[in-house]
Amino acid sequence: MTIRTLKAIWKANLPQWVWACLPFWIGSLIFAHNGTAPHWGTLALFLVTVIAIQATAEFANTYVDRYEDRIHVPSNPLVTGELTEGTAKKALILENIVAGLLLLAVLLVTLNYYLTIAIVAGWFTGLAYSVPPLKLKETIAGPFCFATSTALVPIAACLFVGPLNDFIIAFSVFLFLATFGANISTGQLRKTVEALNHSYIKIEEGNKYNVSTTGLKTKLKTAIALEAIAGFAAFILVTIFWYLGIFDKTLSIALLSLPLIFTVLTVAFRMRDPLRNAQRCVELAGMAALTAMLSYFSVAFISVLHWHWGYSVLACIVFLTGFGLLFKQIRPYGPVIRAQQV
Repeated sequence: MTIRTLKAIWKANLPQWVWACLPFWIGSLIFAHNGTAPHWGTLALFLVTVIAIQATAEFANTYVDRYEDRIHVPSNPLVTGELTEGTAKKALILENIVAGLLLLAVLLVTLNYYLTIAIVAGWFTGLAYSVPPLKLKETIAGPFCFATSTALVPIAACLFVGPLNDFIIAFSVFLFLATFGANISTGQLRKTVEALNHSYIKIEEGNKYNVSTTGLKTKLKTAIALEAIAGFAAFILVTIFWYLGIFDKTLSIALLSLPLIFTVLTVAFRMRDPLRNAQRCVELAGMAALTAMLSYFSVAFISVLHWHWGYSVLACIVFLTGFGLLFKQIRPYGPVIRAQQV
C-alpha cells in the first residue's frame, strides 16, 4: 500500500470532523470528573476507542456518498481518484474490526455495560445515518439520527466516569435540539440548493418554498420551520435549565450570547431568501455550532479546573488552528454554494 493510498484513506476518515468533536469529549470528561484525577491509561483507551468509532462512521459516509459527492464534496478521495472503491471497502471493514476490538478492550477494562451500550448506540446511529439499507439521512429520520449520535457524546463521557447526572442529561438534550437544527442547515438544505444549481431538482410553479428537499423529503418551508423550531427550542431550554439551577450562570450566558445570535441570524436570512442566502446560512449555522461547542469547552476549564480565562482562550485558539489546518487540507476547494436564480 502506497503513501498516497494511506493519505487518501486518512482523508476519507474526515479527520477535521473527528477533531471537531474533541472539545465535546474533553469538556464532558472534565465536567464528569469534577476536578478528580482520572486514570490516564483507561482514559487514553476510551478516547482512542471513541475516536476510532467516529472515524469509521465518517469513512462510511465518505464511501457511500462517492457518487453524489461529485456535486456536494468534490474533494472526496473516491471522487478525485486518490482512493479506489475496492481499497476503500477493505479499509472500512478493517477499521470497523479494529474499532470493535478497542470497544471490547474498554468493556474488559471497565466492566461498564452502560458505557458500552452508549458507545454501541452511537456507533450504530453513526453508521445507520449513511449506510444502506437504512441510510437514514435520506429520510425524515436523518436529523434525528445525526442529533442522537452527537447527544450521546456527553452521555458516554459521563458514563465512563460514573452514573449520569442532571447536568449531563440536560446538556445532552440541548445538544440534541441544537444539532438537529444544525444538520438541517448544513446538510439537508445545503444539498437541496446544490441539487437545484445542478438542475437535479427544479422549482415548480415558481414557488421556491414548495421545493422538495433532497434528504428530508419534505417541502422547503417545512424544513425551514423545523430548523427554526429546533434551534430556538434549544436556547429556550438553556434559560429553563438556568432557572432550575442545572446550568450555572457562566455556561448559560455563554450559550445565550454568540451561539444564540448566530442561530437567530441563520433563521432570519433563511426566511428572507432560502436559496440566495444558502451559503450565508451554512456559515452562520456553522458558527452557531462552533461557538456553542467552544463555550462548553471553555466553561469546563474555567468552572471545573479553575483555569484563568486566558488559558481557556489559548486552548480554543489551538483547537481552531488544528481544525482550520485539517479542513484546508481535506477540503481545499472550500464549501461553495451558488443559489439558483429565481
